[in-house]
Amino acid sequence: MSHWLTSDTHFGHFNIMKYCGATRPFKDLDEMHAELIARWNACIEADDEVTIVGDMIATRQPDRRLMIGIMQMLNGRKRLVRGNHDPDTELFMEGGFVDVVDHVWMPETKILIIHKAPDPKWGPAELRIAQALQPAMVVHGHDHRHETPEHLGCLNVCADRWSLGPVPWQVVLNRLPVAAQEAPSWALQK
Repeated sequence: MSHWLTSDTHFGHFNIMKYCGATRPFKDLDEMHAELIARWNACIEADDEVTIVGDMIATRQPDRRLMIGIMQMLNGRKRLVRGNHDPDTELFMEGGFVDVVDHVWMPETKILIIHKAPDPKWGPAELRIAQALQPAMVVHGHDHRHETPEHLGCLNVCADRWSLGPVPWQVVLNRLPVAAQEAPSWALQK
């Protein structure tokens, strides 16, 4: 069994192919969905744990049957850390998720998993949580842009930054010692 993370798959979101054309050069949603499912299932086995760090679905009016079908096609035991685009919890539970939460706190490693980076401008609520918990590292998504540098003390697992595929937990563990030595905004503001 392995643990994986990803975020911002944006199933059902047609315009993401325009916003992220370099990483999503697909002609339509069916092609994008098929490629995301293929890349996911190429890495993740049925008994693996997968944490989706928000925005799995990004459409105001999701086709429930289609979205449930997509979620059921994806390997692994899935947990959602809710993002700003995710619809109601019930949809994910119908799709076979084991849990839907707002963030994950891992006190033994001091890792916080939350959708947005703790940032005064883009993630003020997340910044307050990080200030309260004082994590060694934050794992997040939300920022699709390749040119954006990694936030201090963070690891961005957005699918568009990882060739539309999931990130193995070992990458998180490899980044942890470096991230813990950086001076992130939450450590400077108590």
